[in-house]
Amino acid sequence: MQGRIYSVIFDNVAVTVASDFFELNPAADKPIRLLALDIGQTNRVGDANEDMLRWSINRFTGATLTSGSGGSAPTPQPLNFGDAAAGFTAEVNNTTVATTSGTNTTLHVSTFNTRVGLLWVPPPECLGMALDSSTHGVLLVRLLEAPSASTTMSGTAYVEELG
Repeated sequence: MQGRIYSVIFDNVAVTVASDFFELNPAADKPIRLLALDIGQTNRVGDANEDMLRWSINRFTGATLTSGSGGSAPTPQPLNFGDAAAGFTAEVNNTTVATTSGTNTTLHVSTFNTRVGLLWVPPPECLGMALDSSTHGVLLVRLLEAPSASTTMSGTAYVEELG
């Protein structure tokens, strides 16, 4: 079953610390699935200015979840004209990262070169990175370490909402 697809963006944000690029919170009875990510930067060009940064995709589940803070809450935008508003909510660029007293499952971890950017599109077999509201959790795309200098970043997460 295919659901509706939405984009969640942040644009022109100065990143100076490890942070949650995206915090995705499913609505009741509407599981979500992360389809793709695109993150880049605009102010640090040239070999001497590039960083290799670690990032991850995490699924938090459990009784107590403390959302991150310090970022913003954009409205997910439907990619197909006329689709309904998303049921899930999103936060971007939280400089205080989300925590849980439950289970923190790392689903993917990697690095990206800031000069090149990050484009992540999993193979279809890996689209099981889903989360529903019954698990009382969130899906996070996390920058695991601070860049060596302030880096102006923009990014998009493509999210499918089922149900």
